[in-house]
Amino acid sequence: MASQASISDAPLSVTLDNYYLSPELVPMLSEPDPTSGIRTFRTRTYVDLSEGGTVLLGRDSEQNYRARSGIELVASGPRLEQVEGSHLWRRIAHPEVLHEGDSDLISTPHRLSDDEASQVTALKRSRTVSQSEAPGQSLPAFNKNWAIDPRFIASGFITLDNVHYKVVTRSDAREHPITYIQPPIHPTYDFDLLEATLRHTPDEQPRGAVQIPPHNHWEIDTRLPFEKPLTAYVRDCFPDVTTTTLENIARRQFELANDSPFADAAGLTALRQIFNSWKNPGLAPYPHWSDPLLMLPTLPTTSSSRGAARSITLPIPSATGTLERLDFDPLRFQRQWLFFQTTYTPVEFKRFMTALLTRNGYTVMEPSSYNSFPALVFQRAEHDYVFFISLHRTRIPKISLPTYLDPNTAGVLLENQIGEAAAKVVREAHAANKIIWLRGGTEIRPGIPDTVFIIRDDYSRL
Repeated sequence: MASQASISDAPLSVTLDNYYLSPELVPMLSEPDPTSGIRTFRTRTYVDLSEGGTVLLGRDSEQNYRARSGIELVASGPRLEQVEGSHLWRRIAHPEVLHEGDSDLISTPHRLSDDEASQVTALKRSRTVSQSEAPGQSLPAFNKNWAIDPRFIASGFITLDNVHYKVVTRSDAREHPITYIQPPIHPTYDFDLLEATLRHTPDEQPRGAVQIPPHNHWEIDTRLPFEKPLTAYVRDCFPDVTTTTLENIARRQFELANDSPFADAAGLTALRQIFNSWKNPGLAPYPHWSDPLLMLPTLPTTSSSRGAARSITLPIPSATGTLERLDFDPLRFQRQWLFFQTTYTPVEFKRFMTALLTRNGYTVMEPSSYNSFPALVFQRAEHDYVFFISLHRTRIPKISLPTYLDPNTAGVLLENQIGEAAAKVVREAHAANKIIWLRGGTEIRPGIPDTVFIIRDDYSRL
């Protein structure tokens, strides 16, 4: 055991070898923050070292920055500091005092847990900063008059150059390495407040702030976190949805990312990462918050009192505030819609829906030429889930599912219904628990605008 005042030769006795992140996982992290050099994944922070390699960053019991193992709560690796004028970090060169009981400073092998590895793999090049901005680029000074008197504020605040700023938070806010300051007159952000701010006064939106080592002073990122309203991001990615669906997607996405109807720092950063992943195709950091088809709830199937016939009641297309169905507006693809209304075959139905899904970012497998039980198999580049959609035309507010319309009851092979290649993909996805069962098609009835809809029922077609 080391004596209380003994000096350890840090560069020799404590190695970084067991703290490096696997090289193949490094590209999956966010880009380095232009001020602090910190790279993030959810609540974890990483830094690139000047000597090469990337390590998980943490604090020890005295709040010093150190390399951290993924299995420890308090960092115990070599002390680290940021290289002045660079986004790179380095280990502190001078020797460290090793106190009695500090034997945990000896590094232990860093092995990513299965959960951590899968999460990092799912995060492909997600960014909290714009690709066009260099990591070492200097930022203009923050000049907003957002100062507060902390004596009269119940929520959290940070202090920069003796000026106090109100931060985006709530009572159950999650820990996160990035903080956001906000105008003092703004209450806690819900979807409507943030959307209105981004639409009407975008310069009044929150700003990111991080602590800069070695003295952990605060610096404010003066750039706008969001370039446009939340609904505008959704419109760019899903151009054919109705206005109601557009807002329902954006609202649901906000609530999922924040794990609440109200924003916190982790949720705002997650939204920024999602929107950046939409601009830079690849695996999304949060697929269930990125794809509206994965956000849909499962609608119940009811059985008829007269026997085996089943049906699904469709939610009202104009319902706001909840995402129970996706609707696509025929006025946005009027030429295709007018032509489709003159056709009646299942093959033409599949062609119409294939074009619609493709315009909205999905990759549809080649439809089969089978002329009954129309269905499609499709995917999205941001995740590895597979969608199977059965197609219907309805003129009432429900989908009727009599037994004679069930291909399994009719003895139709899946390979005939959707093609051999698609059937193979569906069976493999089902075995991996990655299949999503959908129904959709056209709803044309009096009193509501014509619409093309998609719902989720999770009724296996196998």
